[in-house]
Amino acid sequence: MAGWKNLAFSFLALILTVSSTESLMAQKLNESSVGISLLSQRELVQFDLDRVWWGQATVDPHRDRIVHLSLDEINLYALSTSGIITAFNNETGKKLWATQLGRGNNVSYPPVSNSKHVFVTVGMNLFSINRLNGEINWELKLPNSASTSPTVDEDMIYVGTLKGRVYAWDLKKLKELNNESKLPGWRDGAIRWTYQTGDTINTPPIVTSRSLIFASQDGSLYSVTINNRQLAFQFETDAPISANLAESGKSLFLASEDQNLYCLNILNGIVKWRIRTSFPLRKPVTVLDNNVYLSSQKNGLFELSAASGHEQWWQPLASSFISLTPTRVYASDELGNLLILSRKDGAVLSAVPLRKYQVKLMNEQTDRIFCASESGLIMCLRQSDLPFPVRFKHQDRYPILPEIAPEPSATDAAAAPAPANENANQ
Repeated sequence: MAGWKNLAFSFLALILTVSSTESLMAQKLNESSVGISLLSQRELVQFDLDRVWWGQATVDPHRDRIVHLSLDEINLYALSTSGIITAFNNETGKKLWATQLGRGNNVSYPPVSNSKHVFVTVGMNLFSINRLNGEINWELKLPNSASTSPTVDEDMIYVGTLKGRVYAWDLKKLKELNNESKLPGWRDGAIRWTYQTGDTINTPPIVTSRSLIFASQDGSLYSVTINNRQLAFQFETDAPISANLAESGKSLFLASEDQNLYCLNILNGIVKWRIRTSFPLRKPVTVLDNNVYLSSQKNGLFELSAASGHEQWWQPLASSFISLTPTRVYASDELGNLLILSRKDGAVLSAVPLRKYQVKLMNEQTDRIFCASESGLIMCLRQSDLPFPVRFKHQDRYPILPEIAPEPSATDAAAAPAPANENANQ
């Protein structure tokens, strides 16, 4: 009888232990995603929005968070603080791959890509990743720490550094050296040229058919020829240039902390127009559909004419441009809400509560709204009457036929942090 009692007590203790463990795991899961949920279709309909897809990026829940979202013609990339990059098909939300880059917890910048590869700078390392499957092609230790995202085309990759030097690397040569196991020892053999400035390179370079254009903390904009690094022109401002450059046609747009927005001829640096604001310009400038969108954390969002710089409207409640449609401008306010603005006059039409989705992509390629929570929950939203993406740039790079979203699996539906009985992948 005593044996049966001991067995019963042991069985009860086992149940309590398992229950406690499961409770603790559930509590940790809840704590890691507290307050984070998908907006239901019922909630979105009042804003004339639909959820295109949702997904979960790969993160370490104990110490990790999403810091960057970036977009190309095929994929959306989410990069975490520990160096994990996750790729999704940007139209269907299908999770394609996730790859760990380095040991994590180094300064990183948004990923960039060409037709075959994705490139990411993490600390002093530059990674080349197969865009289709996420395999690391090669890893290059840079001479100095990168200070911005690189800029890449099919032949070259350009990296700006904290010490003010820009490196032009030959991609074909880097591949050859890697195949011969000569990286990083022979890395200098892949350098096409370098260019030294007076201070940190703080904007990703812009590459044209003839030149590379970049800005330095020394307050100067440089344009050098791609083939032989000859200085085509140099434009100086009265304060550091900390906002990313923008281009449209033959115009280059430069925002400076000297409170000026400049529109330059991209070929020779001659000023086409200039406007002076009452505040330093530190946020990226967006140029779409012949309009310039100028953001400021405390001073609102401005729409200007790209041709003249003339102010068309101002919305003081908006702080960052998000995306554009034929009838609306989407922006974020200081609290992280998504503001829906009239494209005609900038009036606030409504506000979508997306404060828990702290990372929002400034989308210059399409009308889609991409946002992510720090815990890795990602949503793609669209205007209800726009079933197909409105594309603004690089039309020739997109696939001819759009992909069809896969049917959600039972596992996906069960794991979705969405209201019951709702198709979370719609």
